[in-house]
Amino acid sequence: MGDYGTIKELVIETCMNEGTFPSYEMLTSLVLKHFPASKWQKSHYAWYKSKIKNGEIAVPGFDSNMHNESGETDEAECEVQEIIDASLSLERDLHSYDASRVQEIEEGLVLVENGIEYQVEAGRIDLLARDAQGNRVVIEFKAGKAKDAALGQILGYMGCFAMGGPDPVRGILVASDFEPRVVYAARALPNVKLVKYRVCFELLPIS
Repeated sequence: MGDYGTIKELVIETCMNEGTFPSYEMLTSLVLKHFPASKWQKSHYAWYKSKIKNGEIAVPGFDSNMHNESGETDEAECEVQEIIDASLSLERDLHSYDASRVQEIEEGLVLVENGIEYQVEAGRIDLLARDAQGNRVVIEFKAGKAKDAALGQILGYMGCFAMGGPDPVRGILVASDFEPRVVYAARALPNVKLVKYRVCFELLPIS
């Protein structure tokens, strides 16, 4: 194994040399050795495994039906899937909660007709509302911390309406926290608002 330009090249060559997808520990060790500044996590490991198994990343002479005999791969993959499922569940809960309480996001907001999961060319908007001034408002929810991609997503939805005419459109991104770059970018976008949510747990006795 030599120098690699990308982590993808490292993963492909390691799979070729091993004849199977390497364990999480082995691949993590190699990634950190060749890319010490990488923010490599189990989610990246599971992503590469999935892409290679599905043939979306080609590995010459590699059997996509391989299994890790130690079972470590399956354990890591299950852990990542649990995190993803929990995140999606929380987003759905936020979506359902705020759809019936949209004015808690901003006073004066009212959902438009069929404003839940509103379909546009760029995808499905979580909620589409109008504010007190009659402007359309695109509302998107993110479980956990919102990253650059979340801001790009909401701007894409807003752009779909901007192409239809001069009617003003705003965006509200709701998340538990925001990457610093998202905060700085939003400051330069007067028609985008960031709203932070906080989850409160209620304990109910069962027995």
